[in-house]
Amino acid sequence: MRKNKIAIVFVSLTALFAVGIVSVFAYLSYRIRDIKTPLLAFLKSQIAGELQIGDAEVTFMPPGIDLKDIKLFAPGDAQPSASIGDAELRFNLMPLVRKKIEARLYIDKPEILLTRGKDGKTNMERIFAPLISGEAGKKDQAAVNPLDEFWWKKIAVDRLRIEDAHFRATQEGHAEVTELKNLSVEADHIRFDGGGKPAKLKIRYLMPQVSEQPMELGTQLAFDEAGQGIRLNEGAFTWGDLRLDFGGQALLPAAGRKDIALDLNFAAQKIDLKKLGKMLKEPLPADGVLAVKGTVTGTAFAPVIQATLDSPALTVSGKTLSAFHAELLKKEKPIEIQTATFGIYGGSVAISGQALPGPATSANVNVALKSLSLAAASGKKGNPARLSGNLKLSSPNVAKPYSFSGGGNISVGPFPLPVVDLKSKVKVAEILAAGTAAGQMVNVGMLSSSANVIGTQIDQVNAAVKIAGNNITLAPFNMGNGHFTASGNATIAQQKSINGGGTFNLNPGVTARLIPDKMLRGAVTGGK
Repeated sequence: MRKNKIAIVFVSLTALFAVGIVSVFAYLSYRIRDIKTPLLAFLKSQIAGELQIGDAEVTFMPPGIDLKDIKLFAPGDAQPSASIGDAELRFNLMPLVRKKIEARLYIDKPEILLTRGKDGKTNMERIFAPLISGEAGKKDQAAVNPLDEFWWKKIAVDRLRIEDAHFRATQEGHAEVTELKNLSVEADHIRFDGGGKPAKLKIRYLMPQVSEQPMELGTQLAFDEAGQGIRLNEGAFTWGDLRLDFGGQALLPAAGRKDIALDLNFAAQKIDLKKLGKMLKEPLPADGVLAVKGTVTGTAFAPVIQATLDSPALTVSGKTLSAFHAELLKKEKPIEIQTATFGIYGGSVAISGQALPGPATSANVNVALKSLSLAAASGKKGNPARLSGNLKLSSPNVAKPYSFSGGGNISVGPFPLPVVDLKSKVKVAEILAAGTAAGQMVNVGMLSSSANVIGTQIDQVNAAVKIAGNNITLAPFNMGNGHFTASGNATIAQQKSINGGGTFNLNPGVTARLIPDKMLRGAVTGGK
């Protein structure tokens, strides 16, 4: 009898449990079916573009929604900005009863196209303009938001998988394309209630236009409820032997903040340029070890990247640079070179300006040269001359040394002058000086050596320079020393031949010593 009662109780409990499970499934199915249409309407109300869903099917075991042929269009565009072939969303049972969402999301082969117009705005900015501007909350205020009861604190993603995604970025008027292929995203335990362990995120992708070596980004995400942001900890970007550590936070839209604000930092203590070059499709004309650090601020749609690069020694296109230091700023395009300094040829160079990366990197820069040794630059010993100056240069392709054009001012010197023995070349002067009633008209002794007339070196040449590829024009130039001055114009063609002309004047003191006779000196110098 006792056993029969136990059996009856067991069967009753089992039946009650079964009824409960069926009731829960029926309730959940109703809830899911009930939210599908208003959810789509709500999502459309938050964007300025068009959202299309080809098919939506509710699943019962386990509960969830299967979506197919999802397409997102920017306003007025015929080509979708994003498309997803298949997406599966699965819910855990019991949290739904408590009006919480604990879900698993799988997305297969999404295609994302990011286009930037001539006005600088992207298609994604146009799509999400209502959210960015805050106008989305004003749309259809009479309508009930179907997510009100499922607010962000009650949303959790236990497992997120995005497989075989494809991302392309283009800019109107530019041929280059930035492409990410074989893009996969893995994330677990994403929570927005600020409690529990941080989520783990891993992203892998390939940039075929840069390298055949895959890249990987991993970090831990923790939601900061007080700051309304997501903190990134223990972040690392790896690419072959290269490792870049990063961290910081991303602040979500809130009161007074319409966009996702970024406050990130990154650093790589040792980037071996030789190893990096082996991973690139295009050769890297540099060798050495580089340290990098910087910050990423601004917003998700308009990031501002500030980077500092340092190296004790670099070899670039066969030239050795010492104490290299650069500070770069990137908002959109081009990259701003705030400063770049390095030692070369026994002197130093400082550069500032702008560079526009691409298949052919163009640049507009200001260059300050300080005391560069011409002997070191030419590889010929014995030349004491040093070059200094300030130039403004531009190039459509900085990889080609002779593509630069521009100009500025330079000074270079000293240049030794060979001493020439003139004793055998003063016969006329001897005749003029011999036996005249007025005494010596020409100082024959002074004419015996060129050092007495023009000195032993040109102290400095100053010139306004115009550069056009291989041709350099000095217009005008002036030079001299304590003995003479000269000025004029000159052209250095193909860095080989020099053509020019100008005027040459002996200083009055030298003329007086060379021609002691006042009458002859006045006739020769025009009265001076």
